Amino acid sequence: MKSTERLMRENNVKSLRLNNTDRETFENYMTYVRADLSVNPYDSEKMLNRILAQLLQAEKEGTLAMDFFDHDPKSHAKNEIKKLPNETLINIFKYIFQHILLFFGIFCFLKGFIGFFIGAKRLYIYTFPIMLLVGISIIFIFIWMVFKTVQMQCFTKSHWTWIMTYVSIILLLCAIFYVFFVPQAALAVGPYILISNWTFIIISFIIVPIAASSLGPSTMNITTFFSLMPIYLPF
Repeated sequence: MKSTERLMRENNVKSLRLNNTDRETFENYMTYVRADLSVNPYDSEKMLNRILAQLLQAEKEGTLAMDFFDHDPKSHAKNEIKKLPNETLINIFKYIFQHILLFFGIFCFLKGFIGFFIGAKRLYIYTFPIMLLVGISIIFIFIWMVFKTVQMQCFTKSHWTWIMTYVSIILLLCAIFYVFFVPQAALAVGPYILISNWTFIIISFIIVPIAASSLGPSTMNITTFFSLMPIYLPF
């Protein structure tokens, strides 16, 4: 049985056989499916492999990709996704577990960076676990929101989506600042230890490369996330 990684590579390579117009349509289709959290990565890659084989055969017979998808590839992708088992909760927990070390590295960087502005050097033993949990959750929500934006932009370029993305990013950045600031201002209770902001940043510089290099090319990994940002996001 082929692994998810092998199927991804196979789909990426086989899609190059399509003509330029059809390839662009299918790449958007493929991105839309891969950015969906509700399906198992292996199942989605098998589905993409099947659709790609049918599309290649249709192209040989003179059928364009838009005709193959009935001029609505987004609806076609949605219908295909609905046929697959819904594993949203399983995929969310699996994604968090696979990326927990990377999230912790990002958290440490933000903790140290924001600490320079709010003068935070005390780490309260009772409140830090809460701050860590909420901080990692916000980071995950941010990444999840970006993937949803990528999905929306695969077939329709909407200025309203860009505006909502910017607003959401600003709100999440404010939330991150709030999470790091509140424990220092309102929840500064119990024992604490002194840790410099540079210590958190150095820890992040050690953890993030290690965590990123250990990730395989799963459908919803952070490598895919950063590779899609310049293409579909307004940065």
